[in-house]
Amino acid sequence: MDRQFLEFWGNFMLNAAKSQKQVEDLTAWLKGGLKGFEELSSLFQEVYGMGDRGQEDPEGGGAWAAAQENFTKSYREYLALLGVVPREEYLALVRKYEELKAKVASQEETIQHLRQLLSQGNPEGYQEVAGQLEALVQKQGEQFQRLMESFAASTRKNSNP
Repeated sequence: MDRQFLEFWGNFMLNAAKSQKQVEDLTAWLKGGLKGFEELSSLFQEVYGMGDRGQEDPEGGGAWAAAQENFTKSYREYLALLGVVPREEYLALVRKYEELKAKVASQEETIQHLRQLLSQGNPEGYQEVAGQLEALVQKQGEQFQRLMESFAASTRKNSNP
């Protein structure tokens, strides 16, 4: 095998390992509230103009919090630019998806049951179906009313500074 190829591949793999370590450190640093990992914290303080003052400095505490907030906001904007969704948002969507999936399954079961009753053709079945449909429509109406009230409250809150 070509010596240069082996050297290239070896260096590539070493750089990949170092990069992976840096990504792991950055992730842990972000999850830890920008604490720990002295090298990253020092770089952060230097770039944000805090010198040696850190989050432990009573005089620099406000500056640290403001810098941390700015950093977090910019980080989210950067992720959005790359088309990446933050994990919290992703997990919230997964939970909502699972809830909706369960709701759809329940509604499909109800529909199947109602179709079965209709196909049997007995008058008592029609009355039961009509009662279930009425209850379903009433429940959906109540849910829609709560949604509209929530929307109106949200609109009022946003329009009043």
